[in-house]
Amino acid sequence: MTESNLRHAMDRRAVLRLGAGLGAGAFLAGCSVQTGNGGDDGGSGYPERSVELIVPFAPGGSTDLIARTLGKAIEKPLGHSMVIVNRDGAAAAVGTKEVAAAAADGYKIGFPPSSLFTLTPQLGKGAATVSLDELRVVIGLTVENIVLVAHKDSPFKTIDDVIALKGSGRRITYGHSGVGTGAYFAQTAFYKLAGINATDVPFGGGGPAVTAVLGKQVDIGASQPAESMRLVESGELRWLGVFSQQRSPSLPDLPTAAEKGFDLTVDQARFIAGPKSMPDDAVTALQEAFREAVKAPEYDDFLKKNYIDRFEVDGTEVASKIKGDFDRYKALIDRFGLGPK
Repeated sequence: MTESNLRHAMDRRAVLRLGAGLGAGAFLAGCSVQTGNGGDDGGSGYPERSVELIVPFAPGGSTDLIARTLGKAIEKPLGHSMVIVNRDGAAAAVGTKEVAAAAADGYKIGFPPSSLFTLTPQLGKGAATVSLDELRVVIGLTVENIVLVAHKDSPFKTIDDVIALKGSGRRITYGHSGVGTGAYFAQTAFYKLAGINATDVPFGGGGPAVTAVLGKQVDIGASQPAESMRLVESGELRWLGVFSQQRSPSLPDLPTAAEKGFDLTVDQARFIAGPKSMPDDAVTALQEAFREAVKAPEYDDFLKKNYIDRFEVDGTEVASKIKGDFDRYKALIDRFGLGPK
């Protein structure tokens, strides 16, 4: 999922191969998520120097800003600095490949998004991929939802107004950040499930897609909340609904598509991962440091201000979520023929 380059209206933005033939057992067996038995102990004393955190997107997006906020908070519990390095390219595959190929000593780790494992392998034709079993998942950190957004002058005041289009004969246009992204998939699946005539209009990222809604180039769009929040807070745009399973703690007043009767949940989780053979002492030290860092008041304030929810779980739960999301998305992709043509 590409990061937003929208700067004037917001300060951020915010996919890896999961073999389509893998079953649940094979998938989870291939994921290096345990805190033990992951690799030879690299000796005591980790870390003895600074750690690089590879952000697989350009500066200024959601992933980058989360990383930089945590990077400051983690210095004390880690005992050394965490250097944030941006490696943008191929929808996060470039930076993640670098992490997978790095020396398995714990000094180069990554911050990939879940969509790289769940959507791009199924929707992105010829997409660059990295297998999850090339990585060792350290810890989950955040999850961002996908929200429907419309112009303040739009006749769509709530998600119910959109649902009411069924049978009207009207065709709407919807903007998104590109095929293979959560904003594309959430909307496309929703309109199919709701029986709404809709034509997608791709843009080069979440920022441009939100700008298209602002400029009334499309009837409706979708974004991560951080991408459109400034325009919503200023009253220029309006959020209509969210594609979370339950109402989001950060968006408690926004109805979900699920509560309207649609079995559709789409979000973007982010987690820390390293090379597959990263030693246990490094994994344990990183887990403990991140668990302390996420307690920092400035980090909590950042999440709340940007409508980002916590997803602080162990590696096994991260892998389980990715597998579950992949299977749920695949059922809808197959049902509606949304795969690469």
